[in-house]
Amino acid sequence: MMSKYRLITLGFAAVMLASASAVSEAADAPRGPAYRPPPPPIPFFTWTGFYAGAHIGVGWSDGDGSGNSSGFVGGGQVGFNYQINQWVLGLEADIAGTTIGDSVSVAVPGAVVTGSGSLDWVSTLAPRIGYAFDRWLVYGKFGGAWAHGSGSVSVNGIQVVSVDQTVSGWVLGVGTEYALRDNWTAKIEYNMMDFGSDGPFADNKFHVFKAGLNYRFGGPGGLF
Repeated sequence: MMSKYRLITLGFAAVMLASASAVSEAADAPRGPAYRPPPPPIPFFTWTGFYAGAHIGVGWSDGDGSGNSSGFVGGGQVGFNYQINQWVLGLEADIAGTTIGDSVSVAVPGAVVTGSGSLDWVSTLAPRIGYAFDRWLVYGKFGGAWAHGSGSVSVNGIQVVSVDQTVSGWVLGVGTEYALRDNWTAKIEYNMMDFGSDGPFADNKFHVFKAGLNYRFGGPGGLF
C-alpha cells in the first residue's frame, strides 16, 4: 500500500501543475491597454481670418425732388474677422459699380433742355459685429461711405453744364452669412447709405440689397 507521505507528495505535485497551467493561460490571454487616451476634441468652425469675395445686387436711390432711380450693382469686398466665443468682430471694405441713372427733358420756347445723371460707383469701409451660430453668422455694420456721380445739362443737344463729383457719407447695414465647404461662405446683405445734401443730384440716400460669395483664407473649411 502506498504510504501516506507518497500520496501527499503526488497531491502537492498535481496542485503545482494545475497552478502553473492556470498562470500560463492567464499570461497568454489578451488584455486591453493600461491607458486609454481620451477621444480627440470635436472640431468647430471659426470665422477668424482674412477673406475676399464678390457680390451682385440691386440698388435704388431716393431724394427730395428728383424721384427714384434704380439699377444693378456689382463689385467686390475684402475683410477680416476675429471670433471671441460666439461674437465675431471684423472690418470690411467694398466697392461696386452701378447702372443707376436718370434723365429728363423739358421743352422751352425755342429749345429742348435735357438733364442726365448717373451714380457711377459706391464704396464703404465699416466695422462689423456679429453673432455666430456655428456656421451661421448674423451681423450688422456701421461706417463710412463714398459715391461718385456724374451728370450734364444740354440745350438742343449741346452740353452746357457737366458735373463730376465724389461725395462722402455713412452706411448702416445688416446681413447674414453661411459657411459652405472648402472655405467658401455665402451672404445676403442690406445697406443704406446717406450722403446728405452734398451730392450733385437731389438724391441723397442710396439703398442696396445684395448677395455675395467670400473665400476665407485659413484652415480647410474654417476648422482649427
